[in-house]
Amino acid sequence: MQLNHAVVLTLVAASLAACGGGDASSPADPAVAVNPPVAPVTPPVTPVTPPVTPVTPPVTPPVAVPDLGAVSAPFAKANVARYMVNSVGGQNSGVLRSVVQDNSGALSEISGIALTGADAATRNISGDASFAQGRWIKGAVTSSSGNYTFEAVNASTHYVVYNALAALPASGTVSCDAGVFTAPNYTGGLSGWQTTYFGTASGSGSMVFDASGVKVNVTIDTQAGGSSGQLKGSTVFSPSMPDAMAFTGMYLASGNGMQLMLGDGGPGRYLLVVGYKTTQANGANYQGVATFRCS
Repeated sequence: MQLNHAVVLTLVAASLAACGGGDASSPADPAVAVNPPVAPVTPPVTPVTPPVTPVTPPVTPPVAVPDLGAVSAPFAKANVARYMVNSVGGQNSGVLRSVVQDNSGALSEISGIALTGADAATRNISGDASFAQGRWIKGAVTSSSGNYTFEAVNASTHYVVYNALAALPASGTVSCDAGVFTAPNYTGGLSGWQTTYFGTASGSGSMVFDASGVKVNVTIDTQAGGSSGQLKGSTVFSPSMPDAMAFTGMYLASGNGMQLMLGDGGPGRYLLVVGYKTTQANGANYQGVATFRCS
């Protein structure tokens, strides 16, 4: 009986050994890979660029050019007055209906012909109560016959206004002063690089009264670019038409010549008003205006 128990115990022990006998001798479970958490994908954001406001450069105003010259008194328009306005492209003269004179003595409106603009400028200003003279060089000129601006290098518009002479004395001789002149400007005859665009002028005038009226003689000398020229003109104004306009030479055809007029210079004084076109010895053409005071 004891022997049998031992055999049974031995068999049980062997059976337990065959079953593994516990965790210490069991193989480990295989490792299971764990996926890491997936970060959400944010689509790229296109940056928004605010609209760029275009920068407009500041507008530079025209440079003001000062007026040059002076008058001894403002022009006092009489009931009957005349004007002359000459530019490179044309000439105007006639009855002075209206006139505007600035503080400098320059005229900015002459019988509907106006000089305007922030850069408007006048040179060779002269005159007194009986006349006003000058030369527009900058700005815009407006009139019923057309508008233009001073863009050319030789640009000038010469003007003179004066009170008309109502009657002539029966006889007598008067002496005229040296005159006041606008600077003559180049109008053609040579290419621009060969000449000077502005020159100087001087001259003389005389008036002799008799029964036929008044005999007028004028000499104009011009100098520019190393060359010079001289122009002479004469005419007779009848007693019945002391406020007439006389023309000499080829003035009306844009050739050499003069436009001559008489004005009232005040008690015992007369004006000899001249518009002229002349050619220098080198072939360059110039034009300007002049006024002589005679007494």
